[in-house]
Amino acid sequence: MEALSRCGAIVCDLDGTLCLEERPIHGAGEFLYQVIHSGRQLYYFTNNNSLSRKTWVAKLAAMNFPVQDQQLMTSADCADAYLKQHDLYPRIYLVGNADLQQEFTSRGYLCLDENEALRDEPHAVVLGFDTELDYKKICTCYDLILRDVPYVATHPDVLCPVTRRTFKPDVGSFISLFETATQGRRPVIVGKPTPQAARFIIGKTRLPAQRIAFIGDRLYTDIRMAVTCGMTGVLVLSGETTAEMVSTSQDQPHIIVNSVAELVQYL
Repeated sequence: MEALSRCGAIVCDLDGTLCLEERPIHGAGEFLYQVIHSGRQLYYFTNNNSLSRKTWVAKLAAMNFPVQDQQLMTSADCADAYLKQHDLYPRIYLVGNADLQQEFTSRGYLCLDENEALRDEPHAVVLGFDTELDYKKICTCYDLILRDVPYVATHPDVLCPVTRRTFKPDVGSFISLFETATQGRRPVIVGKPTPQAARFIIGKTRLPAQRIAFIGDRLYTDIRMAVTCGMTGVLVLSGETTAEMVSTSQDQPHIIVNSVAELVQYL
């Protein structure tokens, strides 16, 4: 745990790490307040963009977590940065629910509907966590990918935790659908575990990677990003990953605990 004690910033995943749907994981609140009391920076980073920034902040506050808007980072932030950096702005076809559409609109994007997107090609097609996905959206996204419109996915998570043992399909599952339909075409992915997500975190904290701890429940996103980019990777077994999965994975965390509650004593 010495690696954790040296870190000046703690960045936490949300689903499966601090909460499951609307329910905080036991001990999560105490842990978060202890991070603040220890003088460390506290941030949240979620790939789950089915909720807008405003909705996420309200949800965290409702669970009595310490939260201010600037503490929250999402894969939508990474997508926004990538699109603007590569001049794929402002006209996009966004596969996302109403909350995500609102998020991109608030950032200056023009989110085309299906008819507009097929008539006047957008600068990019953006695949997000669409909890309102329907067949018309699937067909439009498929057509645009085949037309070689730049194709960006916000994150690669295959499943999103609902309870300790139940999940729902996430963007990684959607990517597989379109990869099958388009004979192998894959998007640029911008959320965890990509270097772009790590750079976003480093820019926020203004600390070197070696002084940042990332806490998450998923090996192939949270832990892969942390270890690859030089952060301290802390795996919690309160979400998707089991001890058996760790034993066979190439993505090995620096620290493994059952939940964040076990980390309080080391801050």
